[in-house]
Amino acid sequence: FVYLNLNFKKTTLKQLLTILLSIFFVSFFAQKATPLKSIGFSKVNLSQQQDIWQVNLQSKEMPNPEGNSEKDRLLKLKNELALKYPRKINQTPTKSSLDSLAQELIIEEGFNGNPYNNRVPNDNTLAISKDGIIILGINSRYLFYDTNDSSFVGAGSLHLFTSGFPQLNTVSKYDPKFIYDPNEDRFIISFLIGTSYQNSNICVAFSTTNDPSDDWNVYLLSGDPLETQHWTDYPAISVTEDELFITGNLLANGVSWQLGFQQSLIWQIDKYDGYNGENELDFQLWNDIKDDTIFIRNIHPARGARNLRGPNQFLLSNKNFSAESDTVYLIEITNTFSSGNANLNLTRLSLDDHYFLSPNGKQSIAKELSTNDSRVLGAVVDDNWIQYVHHSMDTTYGTSGIYHGTIENYSSSPTVYGKIISDSIMDYGYPNIASTGINPNEKECVIGFNYTSAVDTNGVACYYMDNLSNYSSRIKLKAGEAPINSFVSGTVDRWGDYFGIQRMYSEPCKVWMSGMYGKISSNASWVSKVAVSDSCRNPDPIITIDPPFNNGSLFPNPAVDWMIYDFTLDQTQMISISIYDTQGKLVKTLFNDQASSGENRLTFNTYYLEQGMYIIRISGNTNVLETKKFIKGY
Repeated sequence: FVYLNLNFKKTTLKQLLTILLSIFFVSFFAQKATPLKSIGFSKVNLSQQQDIWQVNLQSKEMPNPEGNSEKDRLLKLKNELALKYPRKINQTPTKSSLDSLAQELIIEEGFNGNPYNNRVPNDNTLAISKDGIIILGINSRYLFYDTNDSSFVGAGSLHLFTSGFPQLNTVSKYDPKFIYDPNEDRFIISFLIGTSYQNSNICVAFSTTNDPSDDWNVYLLSGDPLETQHWTDYPAISVTEDELFITGNLLANGVSWQLGFQQSLIWQIDKYDGYNGENELDFQLWNDIKDDTIFIRNIHPARGARNLRGPNQFLLSNKNFSAESDTVYLIEITNTFSSGNANLNLTRLSLDDHYFLSPNGKQSIAKELSTNDSRVLGAVVDDNWIQYVHHSMDTTYGTSGIYHGTIENYSSSPTVYGKIISDSIMDYGYPNIASTGINPNEKECVIGFNYTSAVDTNGVACYYMDNLSNYSSRIKLKAGEAPINSFVSGTVDRWGDYFGIQRMYSEPCKVWMSGMYGKISSNASWVSKVAVSDSCRNPDPIITIDPPFNNGSLFPNPAVDWMIYDFTLDQTQMISISIYDTQGKLVKTLFNDQASSGENRLTFNTYYLEQGMYIIRISGNTNVLETKKFIKGY
């Protein structure tokens, strides 16, 4: 029931329609959450495993993003757009859609990331710790690299992670996603297993320390979690203060997208169960995510721009298979799974300008490079904004560009706008984004991507945007040595479905990237480190202001030196307030005395706590009154 108190003399028809539409969206965008459990657990030490065969089967036919009939539909739409917005001829290759006003980045390091290759897109992913240990993923392979002494310290196939599940030894492993948790100083790895509903699984592995050579806690999630005879494809991940989020699409076996796509899903997982090596992961699966009656597809989570965020997680989607559109979907999952109060809210936003399907990338040979569709490929979130990137044609030049979008005030009255980054000759593909901001809501960022052209082979590049939204010139990180020509047949080749990127949490003005370039008779991944300047500036001083009373809140969280705990009592009584670790061991009793009814505020020093997660518990004479989780940061 909704009660409206309107002054019709002051309320315009447009305002009334806006109110009624907002009620419609709140009422009818109801989503489902299904509680589930993992289906397998093992502990693996990769240094004690060996995969002498290192099998990796890749189809030599051109894969399609969502099936054959959808490939045909996309091709038709792209051809129609090319006729409407043809490529301009006689343009100089230095012409860009941007004014080069921002400072230039400094390239600090670069090296080849994959000694192994099967001449298919590298599906690049990476994560790097505060201590400089980087883990790289390409297709079915991983690499561990120590940036301190520039040495590879481990390599292997994804088969090693599932060595505890012998029934999966001969099943494909692919689409790895790696992420680093700066709060816990650990890594999380996720990848897909199998390409049919009969053998589809998602593997999720949690490192037990900050050394990837130590033990990993490995879990299997069903790739057909709703038991609808579909398998999971196209994963993306993010991590918050308390949780891990995984997104993916459900597809039917061997069926075209139009008939085979069922829906996109979101897995909401308590990450501490994985870190602690629990026998099962309890999680919540969000499904039936719709705009009215249409399923939202290809959902991508937004990662914290400067640090981990929580408890709410934001995710994005758009109309990524439309020839052109102005629609952006903002999804918010409020509260954690363990709270029992998680909800999913969906908001449809409209851009002033449209984004478009991109043409395929041109090469010096006849074979083009596939840009697939316009799905969101990367997103970061700060206190007041979300920035994201995906493909879009620049209709001025007819080339494939990058749509760089921003959603302002996403928690209250969201507005969205964007800019297409492009070139008159070059085509840009598979962008991703990382923040280099130091202080809250600084928008500066690095956008990494692949590039190609008919006159300049292919390679890996990036742009830097400063806090005034000025972009640098294009910065080439690695030029390709030869055209990409993996598939013998056809006129289109794969170009790399993913681009790896992450900021350095210990040096936030620096960013690591991993993209794809062509070599003679192979493809390769190029890993780069770039910096905004020679040295990171210090953050602005924090002016401490006592927050207003907020019942049940812990502030700040994560805590570094101190914490405030606000709580309310119905009556004056004896209470005990204690801190426990996640194993239930008592760390410290902070208070054991009589407390007054009404509002109470407890302040305590957290400096001497070790980094990690803790539980604060307030107990009365006979029962526990409240428990809260908090994190001791660094």
